[in-house]
Amino acid sequence: MANETVYLCGDEAPRRFDGETFAPASLKEAKRGFCAAMVPVSLLRSHSFKIPLGTSDEKFATLVEITMFEEGGLDIDREYAIAYVRHALDFDGSWLVEAFAAERDELEKRFGPAASKTGHIDLLAVPYLAYEGLYRFERADAAAVELFLYLGDEASYAVLCKEGRYLTHRTLPSLASLALKAGVDAAVLVEALRERGLLAENYGPDERLLLATLQEAFGEIVERIAHTVSHKRGVFGIGGIDAIFLDFGLSEIPGLWELFDGYGFEESRKGVVRCCEALPPEAQHEGIEALYLLAAASGRLDAPNLTVFEKRPGFLQTHTGRFLAAAAAALLLVGGYGATTRMELDGLARERSSLEAQLRTMRAEAKKLTARLKAERSRRDAVRERLERRRRELMAFDEAADTMLMIKASKAKRQAMMRDVDEALRQYRLSATWLEQNGSRAVRVDVLTPFAHRARIAKFMKRLVDEGYAKVGTREIRLDENLYQSRVEIVR
Repeated sequence: MANETVYLCGDEAPRRFDGETFAPASLKEAKRGFCAAMVPVSLLRSHSFKIPLGTSDEKFATLVEITMFEEGGLDIDREYAIAYVRHALDFDGSWLVEAFAAERDELEKRFGPAASKTGHIDLLAVPYLAYEGLYRFERADAAAVELFLYLGDEASYAVLCKEGRYLTHRTLPSLASLALKAGVDAAVLVEALRERGLLAENYGPDERLLLATLQEAFGEIVERIAHTVSHKRGVFGIGGIDAIFLDFGLSEIPGLWELFDGYGFEESRKGVVRCCEALPPEAQHEGIEALYLLAAASGRLDAPNLTVFEKRPGFLQTHTGRFLAAAAAALLLVGGYGATTRMELDGLARERSSLEAQLRTMRAEAKKLTARLKAERSRRDAVRERLERRRRELMAFDEAADTMLMIKASKAKRQAMMRDVDEALRQYRLSATWLEQNGSRAVRVDVLTPFAHRARIAKFMKRLVDEGYAKVGTREIRLDENLYQSRVEIVR
C-alpha cells in the first residue's frame, strides 16, 4: 500500500510529514515507516555526459559508474553512492545523463547517527530534484517550462523544469558567502534583500559596500542563469520560460525581476513559490523537499537514491531464520531434529562455499578492473597531454597566420568591426572607457552606464549577435559609484 506519510530521519529526532505540516514522530513510528532525507549540496558531485540509446539497464548503470570515475573526478580508492537522471535525445540517438555521487564515508558521518536509531534510511535524495514534488501533488503547472531560484544560507541554485520533470540546475553563491563578502551578518543581508532589494535609492551612504555586493552578485547570478537557459534551449527543445519562481521564504527582492527582464525574460510570469499553506515562510523550502520525499514514498515518482542505509531483511528472510524455522517445524512435527539440522547445515555449508567462491571470483575481477581502469586513465592522460601540445602548436600557427592576414588584408575588416561596435554604442547611448582590438577577429571594450540603464548593455550585445558575430560575452562586471561597468568581448 502506498505511504501517505514520510518520516524525515536526517536529524537526531525523526519528524512526520503528511503533505501539509510537520509533527514530531517516535522512533517506533520511524522504524516501521518510510524514512528519508536530503543529501546536503556540499556532499554532492555531479557530472553530465551521454550514453547511446538502446543500452541495456545493467550496462547503463556500469557505464554511469565508470564515467563518473573517469570523467567526474571520483577517487578510485574511495567508495561512493551514485545515482542519476536521464533524458532521451532522439535527435542524436543518445541519453543525456546527469549523475550524482556522494562519498560513502561522508554519508555515514552525516546520517549514521540517525540511521543507527531508526535502523534504516530508505531514501537519500538529491535536493536539486525537489521541485518535481510540486508537480506530483498538482502545486505547480506541469504544462509549463518553469525556473526556480532558491536562495539559502548554505547553498543557492537555480533549477529548470519542463513538463513536471527536472532538466538541469546551476549552482550559485550562498547567502552566507555573500554576507561574508559584504562584511555583514547573514541576517542583515537577508533583511536588506527582503526590505530594500537591489535598488540604490533604498540604501544610505554608509551602505555602499552592501549595495555594491548585492548588485554585482545578483547581476552575475541572473547572467549565469540566462546563459544556462540559452545553452539548454536547443538540447531540450525549450521555446521560452513560462514562469520564474523565487524560493526565498515567500519574499520577493525589489529590483530582481528587472534584472531578469534585461536578459529577455520580460514575458515570463514571476512570483514566489509556495508549498504548503500551513507552513510558515521560513519552512516553505523544507516543505518543498519533504513533499518530494513524500512523492517518492507514495510511489508518485521514482527518485534517484544515494542511500547506504537500506532496511535489513526480516529474520525469517535470512539464512539463519529459515534454518531455525525449518528445525523447529521438524522438531514439532516428527521429532527428527538431528537429521533435519544436519541436512540444513550441510545445505548451508554448500551454499556458503559457493558464495565464498563467487566472492573470490568477484574480488579478482574487481582487482583486474581496477588495474585496467588505472591503465586506461594513464593512457587517457597521455593522449590529453599530446592533444594539448598539438592544440598549443595549432594556436601558434593560427596566430602567425592571423598576423600575416592582418598585415595583408585585414584593414577593411578591422575598420568594419570598429564601425559596428561604435554604431551599437551610439545607438544605446553607452560610453566606452577602454577598447582593445586583436587583429580582425576580436574586440574587447569596457562599457559604462548608470546602474539603472544596465539593460542597455544586453541590448548592445544582442545587436552585435544579430549582425553575425560568432561570440559576444562579458568577462568582468564592476560597480563603482552606482556606475555599471562591463567588459564585453566580441569575436567575429
